[in-house]
Formats: sequence, structure tokens, C-alpha cells
Amino acid sequence: MGIVVVSVFGIGAEGYPYYASVFRPSEYDRDIVRLAVPALGSLAAEPLYVLVDTAVVGHLGRAQLGGLAVAGTLLTTAFLLFNFLAYGTTATVARAVGARDRSRATGHAVQALWVSATLGLVLLALGIGLASPAVSIMGARGAVRTYALTYLRISALGAPAVLAALAGMGFVRGLQDARTGFVVAGIANVFNLALELVLIYGFGWGIARIARAYVTSSTSDGRSS
Repeated sequence: MGIVVVSVFGIGAEGYPYYASVFRPSEYDRDIVRLAVPALGSLAAEPLYVLVDTAVVGHLGRAQLGGLAVAGTLLTTAFLLFNFLAYGTTATVARAVGARDRSRATGHAVQALWVSATLGLVLLALGIGLASPAVSIMGARGAVRTYALTYLRISALGAPAVLAALAGMGFVRGLQDARTGFVVAGIANVFNLALELVLIYGFGWGIARIARAYVTSSTSDGRSS
């Protein structure tokens, strides 16, 4: 039995099907790959942070792991809502770079940093002030609730730095430099893992120290972008 492939793209003005140009190599393919592959790696930063924290905290106990799960879900959701800081900055900076106006591109980056810092302070205040009702909505009780509140309130201190890093990532991507973000995210992940291993297994500290390690490493990268 043969297979019949039917084109759904239609016929162009010169009588050639549209798909012929779709699969034709382009002079921009290499540039697209150069930007897309590091950007994909950077997007994996936040899940890797959570995975590392889960693996380490899992050795402390089930209550600690449950608290991390609740707090980690709230943090990830909150930071994802501010991804526009990265993508909006990328677009405005890229337009300025395309117009060969480097000073305007830098100006957009500075504005984005100020907006990020302001929103970060608001998010910090909300994260600390609304931690208790947010954890309750997630259904945490007993020791799990206690650990979730501890992790969430300490991690919220890193909100301004995380949002500023999102704007910074948007700036370098607007300059067509996706590799820097990938390298920074990789270094931050390694640093986070090393710090947690030392604090937990070296000094025997608990989930509060892991949250502090999270804050320390999160100041260096835009993890949700």
C-alpha cells in the first residue's frame, strides 16, 4: 500500500507549492540555531533549581520535602508571571539595535531594570505578607506548612534580584547574545548545588539554609526566562 502526500499549502504565483520554500535551507538557519539552543538551555534553569532542591531536601524528611513542594510551586508561578520583563526588554532592545541606536537600546535596558526593581520590591512585600494565606490555599498543614512558610519567606527576599536578572537576560538577548544567559544559568545551578551540599551535608543545616542558598544563586540569573 502506497502513501500519498497531499500538499495543503497551495500553489504559489510561479506554480510551485509553498512547502518547497518552507523546507529550503535559509541563510538565517545558523543564526536561529545559535540563538535558540542557548535560550532553550536557559529556560531549563528554574526546573533544574527545583529538581536540585527536591533531591537535597528529600534527604531531610517528608515534611521538609512537602514544604518545599508548596513553596516551590508558589515561587515558580509568581516568577513566571513576570516573564514579560525579559521578552518585552528583548523586543525593545532588538528594535533599537536594528536601528543602529545603541544608546537607545541601553536606555531601554536601564528603564527595564528600574521597573524590575520596583516590581521586585512589591513582590517581596507580598511574598512575605501573604505567605501564610498563600500556603493555606495550597492546603499545607502542620509541619509541612511551617517548612513551606520558612522557605517561601526567605526565598521572597530574592525577588528584586530575580526580576532584575530577567530584564538583564532580555537585554543581552536583544543584543543577539543568548549564550551569556545560558552560561550564567549553568554557573548559578552549579553554585546552588555546591552551596546546598555544603550547608546540608557539611554543616547539617536545614531547609532555611537551602532557601538562603536559593536566594544567593538566584541573584545571578533570570531563571524563568
